[in-house]
Amino acid sequence: MRKLAPISGDKVERRSACPGLFRMTEAADGRICRVKLSCGRLSAIQARAVADVAERYGNGIIEITNRANLQLRGIREDDADDVILALTQAGLGPLVPEGDDIRNVMVSPTAGIDTNLAFDTLPLAESLLETLQTTPAYYALSPKFSILIDGGEACAVTNHTSDIWLAATEDGERCVFGLASCPPAPALGMVAAEDAQALLTAILGLFLEIGAERPGIVRMKHLVAEMPASDILDRLRSHLTFPITDAFYWQRPAPRAFAHLGIHPRLQEGLVYAGAAAPLGRLDPETLRAFADIAVDTNTDEIRLTPWQSVLLPDIPASRAADILERMRAIGLATDPAVPLASMIACSGSNGCASALADTQGDGEKLSRLLKTGEAMPVHLTGCPKSCASIGPAPATLVAVAAERYDLFLSKNNTGPSRFGQLLAANITIEEAARLLNDARSLQEKPNVA
Repeated sequence: MRKLAPISGDKVERRSACPGLFRMTEAADGRICRVKLSCGRLSAIQARAVADVAERYGNGIIEITNRANLQLRGIREDDADDVILALTQAGLGPLVPEGDDIRNVMVSPTAGIDTNLAFDTLPLAESLLETLQTTPAYYALSPKFSILIDGGEACAVTNHTSDIWLAATEDGERCVFGLASCPPAPALGMVAAEDAQALLTAILGLFLEIGAERPGIVRMKHLVAEMPASDILDRLRSHLTFPITDAFYWQRPAPRAFAHLGIHPRLQEGLVYAGAAAPLGRLDPETLRAFADIAVDTNTDEIRLTPWQSVLLPDIPASRAADILERMRAIGLATDPAVPLASMIACSGSNGCASALADTQGDGEKLSRLLKTGEAMPVHLTGCPKSCASIGPAPATLVAVAAERYDLFLSKNNTGPSRFGQLLAANITIEEAARLLNDARSLQEKPNVA
């Protein structure tokens, strides 16, 4: 990729409150700088650069987002240009400044190495990212506009609603696609895999064309709410030189739970990958540097982030896997799904966000100490109903109603009367939540008796 010449943050139009590299948004603890990564990947050298910037110019908090990007918090206003300079010099900027907002292409964390993959999505994703950044027409897209490319991996996020999603069939020869949803939602159609990029750019062109006709359409959800799927398909076909076929009977194999944690075989013989969760989605500079050292020691220069706010090393010799995993634990990362912190997520909380009603980070740490180790039940703590840290309902959600007080929801199969599921208890303390969650986990672990 070409390197971007550093520029001042003032030279890029601020089109939304969504943070970016050149548009750092204000929060209760200072400015937020979001660093978008190509397919969730960065090198060990880049990881150290991020750690240095967070330590020198921020409050030392480095967050992993649910789109596998990084956020630096507490950036001082006077230091914004220095942050931009340091990160772009490390190769962490877009190809052109205007392209920063639209680098929202997500792939599975194990793209290219997963034993279950049907299609290596990395070449397609990287080519699409370059096209998005270097085509001025696409700068009109919302900074929230996103594309998901799914190669059929076992380690995959399939509940992340995207404006456009594309998923490989099991034979890898065709791709299924849909809008304003996520696989395996009912698909609009299917094309040959070789036509995947042309399809995606045609959909983008059609979306911009319709958006020019109807100014209220700024996200794909607006389009599908106003226009029948058959009409969208008819107009899309007029932009294509290849056929779209039906995908009525396509079913995506279910992903493997917690495939981002611990040691797993990879497609290439003799190698494994290893993953670990950052406690409550956060790293400090010291931990990130230590993880970069581990990456270098595995003879690889690649670190991958995941939508579950965790980190992953993709190229570990199988003979060294146990040692590497132990080193991850030693620097404070969680590798076992049975450990509560391995599957617990929380927003920035009242220390970082004016909308939050409770210190979700501190309360999350407290809750993790009170929960029993056992069968995993992911828990989400959110400081307000906006649920910024979670891409969908967790099995258990604590929604803050006041300092140190929460409503507790349980969701089975992502269903329930509210977006979080069924209300189990209202206005409770962390101690009360821990007792109820431990009881729920105990019931979950008991075998069914006929």
